[in-house]
Amino acid sequence: MRSFSRLVSFAAAAAVVLVAGCAGRSGGPLVPSGFAPNVAPAAASAAVPKACKGQKTTATYASLTQTLSGKGGSLCIPASGGFGGTIYYPGASPSVKLGLTSSATNYKHLPLLGKGKPIFYLQLALSGATTFGTKVSAGGGLTGKAIVAGKVYTAVGEATVDGFSVPFTPCYVTATKGAYGGVIGGLGTLLKSQSAPAAATGLVEIYPGKQSNATGTC
Repeated sequence: MRSFSRLVSFAAAAAVVLVAGCAGRSGGPLVPSGFAPNVAPAAASAAVPKACKGQKTTATYASLTQTLSGKGGSLCIPASGGFGGTIYYPGASPSVKLGLTSSATNYKHLPLLGKGKPIFYLQLALSGATTFGTKVSAGGGLTGKAIVAGKVYTAVGEATVDGFSVPFTPCYVTATKGAYGGVIGGLGTLLKSQSAPAAATGLVEIYPGKQSNATGTC
C-alpha cells in the first residue's frame, strides 16, 4: 500500500510539473531552452516554440521519449499546436525513460478531467521504477501564444496504476510573460524525493481559469 501511494504521488507530481510554482522563487520572464536564438522582440511575439530534436510530429500530436539522467537536467516538451517548452527535473536513480505526448486537441478521446475545454493535454509514460533526487534547477515551463500572461490556469490530472485511475487534487497558477507568449511556469521541484516503484502513466490537462475544486496554487 505504501508503494502504491508513492507511485500515485509520483504520477501526480509528474503531471503537475508543468505548472508547479515554487514559493519564494522570483525573477524575469521564463524563456525555455532549446528555442531559436537571436530572435528580435518584434519577431518573437509572432514566433512559436521550436520542435524538440527527434520528436515525432503529426497533424494532431507530438511525442518524444527521453532518458532521465542521474544528474538531473531538462526535458523538452514536444511542440504541438503552438505549445512547447521545457521541464527541469532532479536526478533519477536508476536512469529510466519518460515518454511525453503533447497535443492541443483531444485527438485520442481522452477523459475530460475538469470542467470546460482544456487548452493543452500532456500524456506521460514512465518506463520503470526510479527515485528522484533532492536538487533541481530553476526554469522551464509550458509556453505558447494561447497562454495569456496574468491569466489563471488550472492543472487537472490523474495517475494510472495497474489499470486503475487515481485523480489528484487540481491546482492553479498565474501565467507569466515569455518570448513565445504566456508561460505556465515551471519547475520540477514537485519531483524532488519522489519514488516510483514501477512503470506508470499519467495525464495532465490545462484549463483556462480556476476550477472550483482547485484548492491551492501549483
